[in-house]
Amino acid sequence: MEELIKKAKEGDREAATAIIEKYKKYVFKKANYYHVPGYDYEDLVQHGYLSIIKAIHMYKLGSNSYNGYFMNAIKMNFAALLKGEINHYREIPDENILNKDEEYNFTIEDEVIAYEEVKELYEALDKLELKEREILERRYIKEESFTEIAADMNFKYDRTTYLRNRALKNTKSILNRK
Repeated sequence: MEELIKKAKEGDREAATAIIEKYKKYVFKKANYYHVPGYDYEDLVQHGYLSIIKAIHMYKLGSNSYNGYFMNAIKMNFAALLKGEINHYREIPDENILNKDEEYNFTIEDEVIAYEEVKELYEALDKLELKEREILERRYIKEESFTEIAADMNFKYDRTTYLRNRALKNTKSILNRK
């Protein structure tokens, strides 16, 4: 993994994409966890990817603590976004969040990688059944409760949560095939 990070730091796009792929599920989990006003699920996923890209460039090679470092970077950047320390998805949080003295400015390549990842997510969501996609949209974008969704769709609460879980599992499965 250290060699992969080194290649990514040197500008190897495939290496950066491989690192993003490794932490993709963690980004999805954190994007589901946080509800930030003005941000939908896809914005949060993109923010998570940008956090990984920033962490690649700030990681100190040879420290052999990459897994904890990347997971902490993602978590701390989401927390900073929630606290309002990041005013826009393209701004970088205070460098003290990652206990580093250097600052990283996102490049066009970083934006392209993040865009491609979000595009893949949308393509995966398009492959879901309509009722699954509707439940995900209403829960995570419109922030409706499962009780509201179940009543509106004439489903039982348990059926609604089952369909949500199945939709998330199917989305992850589709994304892992790529």
